[in-house]
Amino acid sequence: MPKSHQSPALYVAFGLPGAGKTFAAYVFERFGFTVHDGDDDLPAAMRAAIEAAQPVTDTMRDAFFDRIIAHTAELWPRHPRLVVAQTFIKEKYRLRFLEAFPAARFVLVRATDDLRERRLAERPIMRLDPGYARRMVTLFEPPGIPYQTIDNNADGDAHLERQIEELIADS
Repeated sequence: MPKSHQSPALYVAFGLPGAGKTFAAYVFERFGFTVHDGDDDLPAAMRAAIEAAQPVTDTMRDAFFDRIIAHTAELWPRHPRLVVAQTFIKEKYRLRFLEAFPAARFVLVRATDDLRERRLAERPIMRLDPGYARRMVTLFEPPGIPYQTIDNNADGDAHLERQIEELIADS
């Protein structure tokens, strides 16, 4: 079991669908973190659009990120070691989150395209149509904000645990 670090911290695991953001976030629990899956904040209209492989509008995303920010504002005081997992497909939402939480540390979770698509196909819930997921890739804006990376190109979690331990140690 890894050594637990006690200082407050807020991490955001972000990246493309299927990269393993939520899986990586749960590995943070071994270091004393609480996980918030941003998908839990999806408004009904946005969830329905995603499930039907329909476009998601910025109006939907605005409402979604308002919910993520509000939920994080509730959670972080009660769980001072928090990791939020969400795609954060556009830079303006990353900036909006940083404006609300300047101490947040973004971590880009990466995986190869083939592996991401395999994971999406095997996903038991919130499945994404492969074509829809590929369109999301084209919408994903490269981060301009400061961020660190985690490579999630292997099955299992030992590789993630090592990388997360290094991230936390360097903070």
